[in-house]
Amino acid sequence: MKLTVPRASHLFHLMPGLVLLLSLNASAQNIDFGKSYVNVTKGLNGGTVETGDTLEIRASIVVRSGTYDSCRYQDAVPAGTVYIPGTVRVLTNEGKIYKQFTDAAGDDPGRITGANITINLGYNPAAAPATALRRGRIANTHKPSFFGSTCIMIASFRIRVTAALGTNISTGGGNMTYKSGILAVQTFTFPANTVRVYTNYGICANTVGVNSIGTESNGTFGFGKPRNRGNSVNVPPGYTYSPFTTNMPNDYYYGIANNTSTQTNYTTLNTWPKPDNSTPTHRVFSVWDIIGDHTGAASPTLGNPAADTVANNFGGYMLIINAAYRIDSAFQQTISGLCPNTYYEISCWMRNICSKCGCDSNGVGASNSGYIPTGAGDSSGVAPNLTFDIDGVDYYTTGKLLYNGRWVKKGFTYLTGPSQSSFTMKFFNNAPGGGGNDWALDDISVSTCSPNMKYSPSLNPIVCDSNSITIYDTVRSFFNNYTYYKWQRSTDGGGTWTDITAPSGPATPVWNGSAWEYVVSYTVTSGFHIYCRRE
Repeated sequence: MKLTVPRASHLFHLMPGLVLLLSLNASAQNIDFGKSYVNVTKGLNGGTVETGDTLEIRASIVVRSGTYDSCRYQDAVPAGTVYIPGTVRVLTNEGKIYKQFTDAAGDDPGRITGANITINLGYNPAAAPATALRRGRIANTHKPSFFGSTCIMIASFRIRVTAALGTNISTGGGNMTYKSGILAVQTFTFPANTVRVYTNYGICANTVGVNSIGTESNGTFGFGKPRNRGNSVNVPPGYTYSPFTTNMPNDYYYGIANNTSTQTNYTTLNTWPKPDNSTPTHRVFSVWDIIGDHTGAASPTLGNPAADTVANNFGGYMLIINAAYRIDSAFQQTISGLCPNTYYEISCWMRNICSKCGCDSNGVGASNSGYIPTGAGDSSGVAPNLTFDIDGVDYYTTGKLLYNGRWVKKGFTYLTGPSQSSFTMKFFNNAPGGGGNDWALDDISVSTCSPNMKYSPSLNPIVCDSNSITIYDTVRSFFNNYTYYKWQRSTDGGGTWTDITAPSGPATPVWNGSAWEYVVSYTVTSGFHIYCRRE
C-alpha cells in the first residue's frame, strides 16, 4: 500500500515479507521410445497432481522405418497409487483407444498380475501378431499409422493417486522389448521419473517484482527485423533449429520467428485457405497458422499479427516447436537469485498453431476424404500437453491445449524451500508428435506472488491539522507465509523509500474462509493532512 501526505510530501507503504522425456534412438533413428502421463482428473485445464487424481500412464513405441519383432511393454503400478480396473489398453498418439484388453491373463495380449502390467504389442494379422502368449511384430507401415510411413503406438493403463500431499510418486521405470532382424532381443528400460503430489494453487491472483527467468530476453525471446531469429541454447539437443520454409520446422525441429509464414511465399495474412494450395504455399505444411508473437499484444489471447519485417524494422519473436514422436524436454533453464520460502508463479503463454494437422489411425490426414476426426469438429490431431519440471521433479501439467486460434496462459504456483535460492526448470513435451502437437511458446515468467492489501480508515482520510491518525492495512493472501512487514516513507512521490520502522513480525494470519489475513497499523504523527491512494 502507499499513502500520500501532501503537506510534508511524505509517502508511506507496507512491505510484507517479500524481501520481499525420455527417449532412445536406435538403429539409425528408426525406433523411438518415450514415457509420460496424463492427469485425467485435471482435464483440459491442467494442474498439479493431488491425492485422488486419476493418471493415465503412457509408454510410446514409434517405428519410423523397417520392422521390429518381439515387441512388449511391461510395467508396475507405482507405489502410492492403485490400479483402476479395465484400463489396460493400446492408444493412438491422439489418445484414442485402439485396443482394449481385459485385466485377466491368457485371453488377449494385455493383462495385470498383482501389480505388474504386461502388453504384448503388434497387431497386424499378416505379420506375426501379438497373442496372450507371444510378443508381436511392428513395422513402420502398421497401424496406428502416421501417413502410412510411421507406426506410433501407446501402451497405457490408469491409476488413482493415494499418496498424501507433499510426497512423491514414481511414473518412470518399466520397459519395452524389441528385436531387429537376427539380432538378439533388446530391452529399453525407461528412466526414473518423479512426480510431486502437490496442492493445486493455480496461477497467482497478482504478481510483483522482476521476472526472474533472465534468459531469452526475460522469457520473451526478444525482437528483431529478420523473420527467423536463430537458435536457442535453452532448447535441448533433441530438437534441431530450422528457419520457416514450406515444410519446416518438421517433427523434431523448432524455430524462433516473428512471422510463421513460409520463406518461399512471405505474407502477414492469416486468411489464406487451409490447406493453402498456392504455389508455393503461404502456410507451413499448407495448414499452419500465420501469426506473430504474444509479447505486448493489445489482446493477450489474440496475440500480435504476423510481423511485417519488410516494411517495419522489427517484430517480437516466439519459440515454435514441432513436437518429436518421442517425449522429451523442449525448453530448460536454471534460475537463480530467488528468495527462500517464497511463492513464485511459473507460467508461460502457449498457442496451438494447427487446426488441420490430424492424422487418424488409418494414416489419413485431416485434409483428405475419409479422415476420422480427433473429436467432434476437431481435426487438429495430437493436442500439445506440457509438463513443468523443477529440479528433476514434475509439478504441473498443462492439460490438452485444444485448437481455438488463441493464446492461453498456463502455469502453477511453486513454494521455494527454506534455504532455496535457485532451481532448474524444464518444460517437457508430454504427448507424442505426428499429426498435430505443433505449438508456440512465449512470455515465460517466474515471478513472486504478492498479497492483496486493503487500507483504512479510507483511501482518502481527512484529518484536522495538528492531529495524529492511525492507519491500518489488512493483508490478505491465499498463502500464509507473508508474515513479516515494515513501513517505509517517501518524500519524493515514491521515487525513493526509507524505513520508518524496523522489520516486524511474524504476524499470525487467520483464515477468513477464502484467504489468510492479518491487520497491521501505524500512527502518523500530528501536523499532517493525509489521504491514501493505490499505485
